[in-house]
Amino acid sequence: MKKTILMFAAAGLMMATPSCKKGENDPFLSLSSRKSRVAGEWEMSNYVGNTQNTEVDGDFSASTSTYSGGVITTENSWYDAGSQTTTSSTNNITVNQATWSFMKDGTFSSTMNTTSVSASDIAGFTTTTTTVSTSTSTGNWSFIDKVKDSYKKKERMILNTLTETGSNQTTSVTVDNSGTFPTTTNVGDLTGWTNNYYSGETAETWEIDQLKGKEMIVKMMNQNSGTYSITPNGGATTTSTNDVYTGDITITMAAVK
Repeated sequence: MKKTILMFAAAGLMMATPSCKKGENDPFLSLSSRKSRVAGEWEMSNYVGNTQNTEVDGDFSASTSTYSGGVITTENSWYDAGSQTTTSSTNNITVNQATWSFMKDGTFSSTMNTTSVSASDIAGFTTTTTTVSTSTSTGNWSFIDKVKDSYKKKERMILNTLTETGSNQTTSVTVDNSGTFPTTTNVGDLTGWTNNYYSGETAETWEIDQLKGKEMIVKMMNQNSGTYSITPNGGATTTSTNDVYTGDITITMAAVK
């Protein structure tokens, strides 16, 4: 009897088709396939983004974005090589909704609704600008095959957007700091759009750093550089400079119950 039970247990494990570790922080072994673990409803629980751009003339810009309490805060800085001055700014975007839905049939949909607020002080007047934006995308998704010495099979996935709809409305409130003039409010037009894309025209590649039953961490990275050169007439020495851009985004998603 015990032998029969053990045989059934072994058969059950074989039918489960265990999935081995793919992402850097994946569980070592899972009884669910990687596709089954991706399929479902997800919402953003954390966000980190960084960019750096060095231009040919020596100008430099950088930004760092972090997510806390439902708000993405972005710190921006710019260095002007000509004047040798640095300026900075801070932007806050409230994330009202950031969700993804992945189907086992290879289709997906995502929704991003945000509210951003910025303020400026000019000649004694403070203007606060609030922009409410919505965006919904649909398309298909699939895993990407392995790349020798770089990525394992199913370590990355591609999201191919086919349709995108959205809306945008901005409201500005201007206050006279001296109290001489009344506060004015300007509500902008509500704009909306729908875009349809050819397959492969608009796509994102995600590296899956971690894929568990209740949490998924994905990364998107960009790195590019170019060389700008000048060779004057007459055979003088060629001079060249580099333009370098790097960027990375890490999104942590929690499974929606």
